[in-house]
Amino acid sequence: MSDNTANHIKEILITLDECGIDFIVCGGIALVLQGVERFTMDIDLSVDLNETNLKKFIDAMHALKLKPRAPVPAISLLDPEIRKMFIEEKNALVFTFFDPDNPFRQVDMFIPDSLSFEALKHEIDIITIDNHPIKVLNRQKLLELKESISPPREKDIFDIQMLKKVIKAEKTSE
Repeated sequence: MSDNTANHIKEILITLDECGIDFIVCGGIALVLQGVERFTMDIDLSVDLNETNLKKFIDAMHALKLKPRAPVPAISLLDPEIRKMFIEEKNALVFTFFDPDNPFRQVDMFIPDSLSFEALKHEIDIITIDNHPIKVLNRQKLLELKESISPPREKDIFDIQMLKKVIKAEKTSE
């Protein structure tokens, strides 16, 4: 990651933590934080979808000047039926927030139940970033999710290979 990319990622994660939001870092940033060397720009998050937490998350996105990519208000995420419609009618896996002035500042919030905070909260490691404990999906669950992608993209195949190397190296060092 470039310093600029790392800075905005750190800014977003620390802001979310400071706002008391329950979330788990997934996707490419989780891979990087778990020791896989790869390039990524956006932040994939599993956010606790309870109303209080989700309101805090939406407020934090607003404070970070991140706007919904879809032409719908972020507040619509509070309605489980609308989230269900995004999944069923739009085949959406994420709801994206981005910075119109810097499209590399992007947060993708998972919306399917299978990728929910509740489903993943027992599959985490805590990684400290500037004295902030950040929940990150653990290596084994990242590998499981990557292996479930069908058909896998080239970057998924690379991620699987690299995760297996990191997991193997960790086991041999124990």
